[in-house]
Amino acid sequence: MFQPQFVDVDDVLLHVETDGPETGPAALFLHGWPDLWFTFEPQMTALAERGYRVIAPDQRGYGLSSKPATVADYRMPRLVKDIVLLIERQKAAPVHLVGHDWGGAVAWMVAIERPDLVRSLTIVNCPHPQVFAHALTHRPTQLMRSWYMLAFQIPGLAETILGARGGAVLAALLEHGAGLSDADVDRHRAVWRHPGTIHRPLFWYRALFRTMRTPEADLTVRVPTQIIWGRRDGALGRLLAEPSAARCEESELHWLETRHWPHREEPRRVTELLEAWFARHADRA
Repeated sequence: MFQPQFVDVDDVLLHVETDGPETGPAALFLHGWPDLWFTFEPQMTALAERGYRVIAPDQRGYGLSSKPATVADYRMPRLVKDIVLLIERQKAAPVHLVGHDWGGAVAWMVAIERPDLVRSLTIVNCPHPQVFAHALTHRPTQLMRSWYMLAFQIPGLAETILGARGGAVLAALLEHGAGLSDADVDRHRAVWRHPGTIHRPLFWYRALFRTMRTPEADLTVRVPTQIIWGRRDGALGRLLAEPSAARCEESELHWLETRHWPHREEPRRVTELLEAWFARHADRA
C-alpha cells in the first residue's frame, strides 16, 4: 500500500509516494512527461513485495508537487537538487535510481554529479545528455523527431492545445503511445484538474536549452548503468542508445520491442530486468 507524504526540498514541496519496508534497500523512480509518480507502479509494487523500499515523487511542476512560476525554476541544476535533497532527507542513500524520459535525464545527472548517492542506475528510453545534445545539432532525423520540443517553446500555444477538453491530447498520447487503460488515463485526468498541472511541465522544455551541457564537459557515468530501450520509440531514435551506454564505465543495454514506454508496455519484463540488476549491485555502497 503506497503511503503519501510531502517532502520539503528547500524551495519546493515534492509529493512523494512510498511502499515497502523502511529498512529495505531503497529504489527511487523518476517519471517523465506527461506522466506522474505512478508510471512505474507495477514494478514498484513487485519490488516492495520483495523487500525493497520504493520511493516515487511527482517531480516539480507535476501532480501534487509545487509548481514554481518561472522557466528558470526548471533548469536542470534545480531538478537535480530536488532529487539529491529527496534522497538525503529520506535517508535513502545509496539508492537504486530509475528514470524514464525526463526522469531519465534527471537520473543521468544525479548519477554523474552525486555517484555517492546512487547504488545502481537504470535508464528507460532517455539518452545521455551529451548524446542528446549532439543528436539535436548533428542529426536532422532526431531534430525532426523532437519537433514537439520546439513547439513547446512558444508561450501559450502548447498550453492551449494540451489544456483543451481536459487534456484530451495528453490522454490520447498515453492511451495510444503507452497503451494505458481508460482507468489509468482517468487517474491522470483527475490530477490534471489541479491548476498548472498540465502547463508547468512545459517549462522543463523551455529551460532545456539553457542547461544543455557542452560536449567537452566530462559527463562520464561512474555507477553501474543499465539502459532499457524500446526499439519503436517515435520520439527518441534507437541510434541514441548505444552511444549513451558508451558514456558509462559499466553498462548493459537491453532492447525491447516496444515504443517509448517499455515499462508500461512490457511491465513484467522490465520488472525482471530491475530485479536482476538490483540484485547484482546489492552490495555496492
